[in-house]
Parts: sequence; structure tokens; C-alpha cells
Amino acid sequence: MSYKNTLTSSEILAKKFRANVKGYDADEVDAFLDGVLEEFRHYEDFLKNELPALEKDGAKLESLSKKNQELEIELAVLKEKFNGLTRHDTLDVNQNNLELHKRISLLEKALYRLGQDPTKIK
Repeated sequence: MSYKNTLTSSEILAKKFRANVKGYDADEVDAFLDGVLEEFRHYEDFLKNELPALEKDGAKLESLSKKNQELEIELAVLKEKFNGLTRHDTLDVNQNNLELHKRISLLEKALYRLGQDPTKIK
């Protein structure tokens, strides 16, 4: 957002118009310009106070969008990698790991009974 404001509320307030016999009613023009001035002051306040936060949020949104794209790619890769893997397959792997752990534990106990420390076997 690189909009550069070239008109200020002070310039609107200070603007003078030349009188003309066939011109508009000066009071009506002044009343209208007072309304324009009030709106413009709100606009200036917005630019001063809110625009920096919006720009910061925009940068954060861009960063999060990029991260989201990276995560979507990573998810697609993982889905492809684990395509075909079922819950049953996962349970089988866990069961096999448990059985291996039990067997190792039994072997360690047997070694201790024989007077061998399994942690010192090379």
C-alpha cells in the first residue's frame, strides 16, 4: 500500500474561492466543504493510525500463506509416502515391536542369570 496523499485537511480548510455574481451560495459551499473536511480528517487518522497495522497484517498474511503452501506440499508428499498404509498395517507394526521388546527382555534376563551384563557385551 504505497498511496501518497497529496492533499491535507489544512489545505482543504484554508482553500478560498473567488466570489462570483452568478456563483454558488457561499454558505452552502462552506457547509459542504466542512463535511468533506470532517471526512478527510477521519481518512487522515486512518492513514496515520490504522494503515501501518494493516500493512503489518498484510505482511504476516503473506508469510502465513507461504507457510501454508509449504505445509500443503509436505502433506501431499506424506500422503503419497503413506498411500496404502492402513490402520491394520500400523497395528501389525506395533504388535511386532511389542513382541521384539518382550524377546529382548527375556534374553537380557537369561544373560543376567548366566552372570553376563548385556550392556557390556560388544
